[in-house]
Amino acid sequence: MDQPVPLDRIDAITRRAIETLLNGPGGWRPLARNLVAAWPDAPPLELVFAIVSAAEAIETMFAPGSPALAGAEAGYKVAALLGVDLFAMQSLGLPHHTAADFTSYWHADPWFRLV
Repeated sequence: MDQPVPLDRIDAITRRAIETLLNGPGGWRPLARNLVAAWPDAPPLELVFAIVSAAEAIETMFAPGSPALAGAEAGYKVAALLGVDLFAMQSLGLPHHTAADFTSYWHADPWFRLV
């Protein structure tokens, strides 16, 4: 039986993602690593969902042409890269059930680990 979606955790992850994405031009680079560290037991797609939700919220909050919209674009990029990493982990038969599983994969693909 599926577990209920933990909305409080998703809200917290989304808020952290918004704060990070709006933290300036380089703020998005450590986003995935920091979210994994903060919520290691979260399902990987929950992080992807929260980051996309954060990006969409930024788009809603700011007018077209705002420099803050770069944060939304970066959020979509981070979410896509996490999705690609998750697919690679699944394809290679690596553990992929919690966000913490990303850290093992990042030893081979250091994009998020070394930033």
